This record gives sequence, structure tokens and C-alpha cells, in this order.
Amino acid sequence: MQVSKRLFALVAASAIILAACGGSAATPAPATDTPPATDAPAATEAAATEAPAATEEPMAEYKACVAFDVGGLGDKGFNDLALKGLKDAEAAGFTIAYSEAQGDTDYAANIQRLIDEGCQSVITVGFLQGTATAEAALANPDIAFGQVDATWDEATNGPTPANYTGLDFQIDEAAALAGYLGAGFSKSGVLATYGGMQFPGVTRFMDGLVEGANIYNEQNGTAVKVLGWDAAKQTGTFVGGDNPWNDPAKGEQLAQTFMDQGADIVHPVAGSTGNGTIKAMAAAEKWAIGVDSDQALTLPEYASAILTSAEKRIDVAVLETFKKNLAGDMGGENFVGNLANGGVAMSPFNELESAVPAELKAAVDKLAQDIASGAIDINTYR
Repeated sequence: MQVSKRLFALVAASAIILAACGGSAATPAPATDTPPATDAPAATEAAATEAPAATEEPMAEYKACVAFDVGGLGDKGFNDLALKGLKDAEAAGFTIAYSEAQGDTDYAANIQRLIDEGCQSVITVGFLQGTATAEAALANPDIAFGQVDATWDEATNGPTPANYTGLDFQIDEAAALAGYLGAGFSKSGVLATYGGMQFPGVTRFMDGLVEGANIYNEQNGTAVKVLGWDAAKQTGTFVGGDNPWNDPAKGEQLAQTFMDQGADIVHPVAGSTGNGTIKAMAAAEKWAIGVDSDQALTLPEYASAILTSAEKRIDVAVLETFKKNLAGDMGGENFVGNLANGGVAMSPFNELESAVPAELKAAVDKLAQDIASGAIDINTYR
């Protein structure tokens, strides 16, 4: 299956520019201001900073849309990152619209509403929207579809359609860096993690944390352990229930449970539920590892407790998918972001910059190079 060279190149270029401006791990913060109204905001007149070649119609006449997942806007994570990509598209001149899901029964209806509103590109956010996205893509070959945190399931759905782009991320690579860092920074020698629900977009973070800690143990002769996830058996702690992604009080409870077991660093992978964990770790003067965006920037009130975050460049992938769709490339391919192409990254240390020992920083940088080059296969460290 062909991979989008343009997306690879643009994400990598963004990473290089950001590295030149402020450190090898730096990435831009997602927007935290008030989102646009849900009733299809009007297009702006702003010109694109890098217009796609050979466009078939003006941007303002092209409608780019996003169907957000449950957990909602304001999650300070992957929904908000996709929103930033959509707002960047509006600033570039696209007409935009979006829908929000309150539950999984909303997925198909939300996508259809965007189609009925005249959307020419529809990007859905989240692994759980897979069935609804696949059905819509097959039923509407003249509309370009993309999906964040997924690739086309050819075993179930047949060959990848020419109007589908998968936007997936090897976030376990960035999380492995965070796990290595956490293992070296922890005072108790105990880390912890949990997820909202068990599917790859969540468990890859958890896998990476365990793998990074195991690499640190091997290289340093230590025995740092990770609570909440057995990467070898793929079993662990999940919020579950009716509200896994937006229950900060539950996040605080889980943080306390892990701290009672000796953990001084927790990596929640549960949307806004995880924000409660970060709050609890800050109150206890311990630490957290964020997800999706640089959460020291999106949750500045807890920045002193956020050691780093494992980031996905979802905003860039969303914007560049819209641009390639406008230029006539409707899909038939997958983009997989990783450390090598800049699609994932570990955030800067922000307020904890001076607290992280220089030798630990150097070791994390070396690990990043080894993972990106293939010298270290993190999957062998489960």
C-alpha cells in the first residue's frame, strides 16, 4: 500500500523547523481558545502559507470537515489537536464545518450530516469511528475521507478505497522516550499508566511507556516497574464504563490508587479523565506524563507536575490531508507518523527543564536517534 510521501515530507519539515527554533523535541501547542460554532462556520479570506499545486477549485469553494470523537472539544488532547488542524484549514482559506459525538451511536449520523452539508473532505477522529467511516467512504466515492488513529482494515473491508486516507501514529515510539525519561527521573522506581478503553490508539502509549522503562532498566541495571499495564500480556487498568474519556474525578481516584502503591509518575491515556490524574499528581507534588499534545502548555496550571508528553502531530496531518484532497489526491493510502518523519515527538521538559539531569537528557536523545534509525526495536522490550 502506497504511503503519502507529501504528508511524510511536510511533517518531517515541520519537525526540523521546530527543532531549529527551540530544541529537538519541541512541537506547537494545540489551540486552547473557544472553538468555532457547530453550524458550519463561514470561510475566511486568508491565503494559504503553502498552497497546494494544481488545485481544481479555490479553497473557499472547498468544504473541509471533521467529525470529532466522544470526549469532546476541550479535551486538551486529540480532539483539540484535530480542531487546530481544522482551524488552520479555515485560516488557509477553506470553508469548514464539524460535528461532535456524544456517544458511539452518533458516529454515522454525524458523518452523514456533514455529507448533507456539502463537505468534500471528511476526517473522522478516533479508532472507534472505523465502521461508520468505512461505510461512508464506500457509499460516497466522490467525497474524500480520512480517519485519525486508524488505517484501512483490508481484511474486513477489502482494498483501500481511492477516497480514503488513514492517519495513524506510532505513538509508542514517543511514549518509549517518555518511559525511559520517567524511569530515570522517578524517585520511587515505580511508574504507572492506565487507559480509557482498550484499543490500539490507547495501548500504544502504554506499550511505549513499559518499553522505555525496560530499556532504561537494561542499560542501567535498575528494576523500575510499571503498574497498570502488562505489555507482554496486553492486560491492564482501564476506566471503562459509560464515560471513560470525560471523568476527571475518576482520574483523581486512579492517581491516588497508583500513588498508594508507590508510583510517583503516572501516564494517563484517557482524554479529560486523565486531566484529573494530572491534577492529583500536581497536588501531591509528584509528576505526570501527558498524551497527544504538550499538556504542560494546554494545562498550564499543572505544568510544574508534567514531566513531558508523548505527542501526535494530528493538527499537521489533518491540514495536509485537506490540502492534498483539494489538489486532487483523494486517498488510497495511509500516513503513519513516527519519530523518523516527525509525526510523533516527546515534548520539551518546560518547567522541569532544570530538574532533569543532563546525562538523562543525553540518554533520551540517543534513544530517540536509535529508535528512528531502527538500531533499537522497542517491540522487543515488552
